[in-house]
Amino acid sequence: MASGGSGASGASGASRLFLVVFLAFALGAVLAWESFGSTLGPTFFYPAAGVTASAMMLSRRALWPAVIAAILVAEILVDTYFGSPPWVSIGFAAANMVEPIVGASLTLAWCAGKPDLRKRSDFAAFIAGACAAGPFFGALIGGTVSSNQALTPWLSTVVNWWAGDALGVLVVASPILLWSKQRDIVLARRLEALGVLAATSLLTIAAFWTEAPPSFLILPVLAWAALRLDMIGAAMAGAVAALLANIMATRGHGLFSTIDVSLPLRVALTQVFVAVVVVVSMLVAQEASGRLAAVRSGEADRRERKRLETLSRLAQQLSAALTPDDIGAALTEHVLNDAGAMSLALGLVTPDGDRLEWVTMAGFPPAVLAEFGDGVAISVPSVVTDAVRNGQPILVPSASDYLQRYRDNVHWLQISQTESVVGWPLTSGKRPIGTLLLGWSEAQPLNEAQLAYIAAVAALAGQALMRARAFVDEVADAAVLQSAVLPINSADTPGLQVYVTSEFADLGHSLAGDWYDVMALPGKRTYLAVGDVAGHGLPAIEDMAQVRSAGRALAHQGLPPARLLTEVNGFTRHVSHGKFATMAVVIADSDEGALSYCLAGHPVPLLRRAGTGEVIALADASGPVLGHKAQEGYADASLRVEKDDLLVMYTDGLVEHDGLAIEDGIARVRRAIADWDCSTPVAELCRELLESLAPSGGGELCILAVRFAEVR
Repeated sequence: MASGGSGASGASGASRLFLVVFLAFALGAVLAWESFGSTLGPTFFYPAAGVTASAMMLSRRALWPAVIAAILVAEILVDTYFGSPPWVSIGFAAANMVEPIVGASLTLAWCAGKPDLRKRSDFAAFIAGACAAGPFFGALIGGTVSSNQALTPWLSTVVNWWAGDALGVLVVASPILLWSKQRDIVLARRLEALGVLAATSLLTIAAFWTEAPPSFLILPVLAWAALRLDMIGAAMAGAVAALLANIMATRGHGLFSTIDVSLPLRVALTQVFVAVVVVVSMLVAQEASGRLAAVRSGEADRRERKRLETLSRLAQQLSAALTPDDIGAALTEHVLNDAGAMSLALGLVTPDGDRLEWVTMAGFPPAVLAEFGDGVAISVPSVVTDAVRNGQPILVPSASDYLQRYRDNVHWLQISQTESVVGWPLTSGKRPIGTLLLGWSEAQPLNEAQLAYIAAVAALAGQALMRARAFVDEVADAAVLQSAVLPINSADTPGLQVYVTSEFADLGHSLAGDWYDVMALPGKRTYLAVGDVAGHGLPAIEDMAQVRSAGRALAHQGLPPARLLTEVNGFTRHVSHGKFATMAVVIADSDEGALSYCLAGHPVPLLRRAGTGEVIALADASGPVLGHKAQEGYADASLRVEKDDLLVMYTDGLVEHDGLAIEDGIARVRRAIADWDCSTPVAELCRELLESLAPSGGGELCILAVRFAEVR
């Protein structure tokens, strides 16, 4: 249902885009034929080029075929209506399809997305890509077709086509691209905008009718539009000026009417002139807008912007902080270094409520750290303790204010040369759980914006501390469950020397679901298993305990590996927290000198032959992960073992870490095992393997190694 709805929505969007582009392109093309001198050749002003270029820059690439289809249909219909031969219509359609594709693609690539013409770099990319490069490629095609049709010089025809389309893109696409970002400026000054457009119309007609220098009449009104209505005002006024200038030029009026060249060339020169004037006016608007913003943006605004940036980065880092130390480091980096505070302390109330102990203290001189580093008693009056007791921020804007309120411990302020101090309570619900202390070497205004920033920092820190407490409690519970589930002492395994080594996360990191199991079975058989449950934390440990216990119980009933994994798969699907698990099971039989095995999505165990040193991957009985589907098929595989053969089973933490692909990791383990000396104790071999191949930053993994010491 969702897929069908998405497809219908996409088709509807493409249909709407086709209709809009078709109507706008057809209107622009008809205007070009009727009003802009199409009988002269491709010199006419072509607003349709701006429609298609902006449509592609504003729509997803998946919708570009709708734009291309609209161009093709509209071009052929309009050209046929005005009597162009079919081959000419197809050639013009090809030119007008290639042009926006090239222009939009280059502009989007150079701008790394939709262009924002308010930015100087994006505007330059738009001019170079959409206004210059795109029309150039279109002109190569369209100019060639037009030259062959009208038997005109190829070069001049191509140049004329390029000038007309370039101007069309500039003055039509610019307002369209700017509308979503600057329409509020126009809507807020509707009457002034109408006045600018009316004045542009009158002055353009006057300039071209009287043959007066157009820049004297047109530039002032475009400057008015730029200064008062920003870039969108300059673009809209430029569109009006371009439209009327082309109409006047094709009728023999204007700046270049007295030059002894062909009319198409005079029109092309007019278009270049208008384009330059429009670009200049838009650059003036950019510059004026930037200067105005700089004037309005004082030091307070810059500080506020920096605070907001700091808050954003702080929120991101605190969201990933797992321990109080992580939280303290994040506050030190972003609040102390980025936001201009000189010193910072983060304290938590002890469980008995008698003291405030510091999570972090930064920016304080050694003497202050030596005196207060162990924390402070809640009963001692101070900025931080008052904030905890009252549950309200304590603001001290100057050292003199501090002296009046806390005369008995003002010496720390003097030692650290602190001028302004703020103590902000950290709360959980309505109960204060700690304090954030900030100090500055210069007097602070402590205005509304600054206090809002401190409140946000305190709120983020308080939430992060509560998450860290909950996380540490969960990890501790998970560690207790993990240690209770996983065997510490080796099982009595006749004929086998078994060694298990593992690495698990400390309380600062979330535990994963890696596990192992060794259990003696009747008839000198031994059940060996390793596994990994997806996820981290207490849910993963709970799932691990259930999966491991299920496998152990089924092995005790005498099930072979494949049947065992089939049953565990169904069990896992019903009892896990929606996660999957992997597992490798081996049943070793010392009397028979054989082992049988089966894998459920787990990395392959490796068997080293004592006689030859060959390392064999037990990969002939690999099945899907546990818990993914209710009915999965697993098959057993078996092989003979000899005395002193070594079997190594492990979890993926040994072979997939630090950007290492799992296949490469297995190959590393395989090479390491091949170099083993069979006379070396298994425990020592495993420790060497762990030291050489374990993750550099620590991680969850298990290694279960077995030497077949007695084989018949």
